[in-house]
Amino acid sequence: MFADLKQKVQELWAKRPGFLRGRGLWVAGGVLIAALIALNLFGAKSDEDPYRTAKVSTGAITRVVSATGTLQPLVSANVGATVSGPVTEVLVDFNSQVRAGQVLARLDPTPFQQRIVQAQATLAQQQAQLAVAESDYQRYVLLQQRGFASEQLMSQQRAARDTARAAVAQAQAQVATARTDLDRSVIRSPIDGVVVDRQVNVGQPVASSLQAATLFIIAQDLSRLQANITVDEADIGDVREGQNVRFTVDAFPDREFEGRVSQVRQQGVAESGVVSYTVVVEADNPGRQLLPGMTANAEIVLEQRENVLRLPNTALRFRPADPELVAQGQALMGGGQGGRGGVGGQAQAQQPGAGGGPGQGGGQGRGGRGVTQIAETLQLNEQQRAAAQTAFDNAMAATPRGEGGGDRRAAMRRVRDQVIREIEPTLTAEQQQLLAQMRAGGGPRQEVRQQAVVWVLRNNQPAPVLVEIGVADNANALLHGGLSEGDEAIIGGGPPAENRQQGGPMAPGGGGVRIRGT
Repeated sequence: MFADLKQKVQELWAKRPGFLRGRGLWVAGGVLIAALIALNLFGAKSDEDPYRTAKVSTGAITRVVSATGTLQPLVSANVGATVSGPVTEVLVDFNSQVRAGQVLARLDPTPFQQRIVQAQATLAQQQAQLAVAESDYQRYVLLQQRGFASEQLMSQQRAARDTARAAVAQAQAQVATARTDLDRSVIRSPIDGVVVDRQVNVGQPVASSLQAATLFIIAQDLSRLQANITVDEADIGDVREGQNVRFTVDAFPDREFEGRVSQVRQQGVAESGVVSYTVVVEADNPGRQLLPGMTANAEIVLEQRENVLRLPNTALRFRPADPELVAQGQALMGGGQGGRGGVGGQAQAQQPGAGGGPGQGGGQGRGGRGVTQIAETLQLNEQQRAAAQTAFDNAMAATPRGEGGGDRRAAMRRVRDQVIREIEPTLTAEQQQLLAQMRAGGGPRQEVRQQAVVWVLRNNQPAPVLVEIGVADNANALLHGGLSEGDEAIIGGGPPAENRQQGGPMAPGGGGVRIRGT
């Protein structure tokens, strides 16, 4: 057919001098348009790639928690003045290297020197009065020995002598105080480090009546920094001291720095109804390129598996358009019974040491698996399991749809926390202890393995394969069985659906699982 169209167009073009006039022009245009329509309808399929596939590969799977924070020095000192007066000299500037005891600035010493002179004069006066009191007391002692002074008179002289001694001690303290104030008018560095902030200039008055005014901020050692990153309450349960951290800063977007969690602070901060916790990360600062105040975009490595079989998450989300193929996948999954995640789902705890994985095939996702873990960890009875399932369904119904990435992960963990709150009053004493251990992170973590259907090409036709998957990251899921390295799993494409069933690729029993990146 295309050859005939081509020949017809060539004949018309050969007759163009006489033909392309009047009606002939319209006929030629119509033939060209028909040829283009035919090419569009019948020729496109010859170039179509029916299915897109990805290989099952061996590599690493890493679960992370993403958070942001601010870089700060490990140790910093706010250097201030405890006395008041105008600044007469500033000896350091920003980025100055200083040593402990080094003079940073000086205040006007004149009023402090005058107070020393005044205190010394008062001390001399009190010392003279003490000498007179001592002399009088010794004279009355002789008179008492000869019987000319009563005991009452001796008590008065003794009190006068002691009062003069106390006045001398007070005057001596005033002199010492005046000298201390004079010494404090010289601002010195308390530690070795670098001046990262200077808040004073020559001639500026310093008032320290209520609190010490901060003049300088000194960072002790910039070869190591710490980042105080904020982690959502839904993710803080997986964070532990000693975990590795990878982070970047906007100043060096193509470079990745490494650190380690040194502290997980237990005091939460509530802001706009969201509770978050501060995680302190310590990191080396090679070349001192990182500066205090930079924003660190961090990923806390919760779990890492090396040299494991990986299945792309997109393969788990694929569902063929052909209803007959969909029915084959449903039959392979047992009629879609594993599609709904809940207390009675198919997830089974297998190996300790793993974190989480993708959720079940139904719309509930990973939250149902979390309820299963709660039921197994707390050893719930049938009534408690039913209450947990009801609380889970209610929480899922109130959870907004369409969340992705970390928002979906946080939402599912809030659902889990709500389930725990609902069933906590019904727990026995033993179950309360198990709950306390679970909240404290005690005991081995369990990996939940799940079954899912993926599609592979067999004789250029999609065929369902039942696989077992475990922990997942943003790109891949750990493959325990069902496929081998090098197998081609379908991730998209294929002929369009003529009458696609309602429910989309995530309909229950459709052979896919909802993957949640971690």
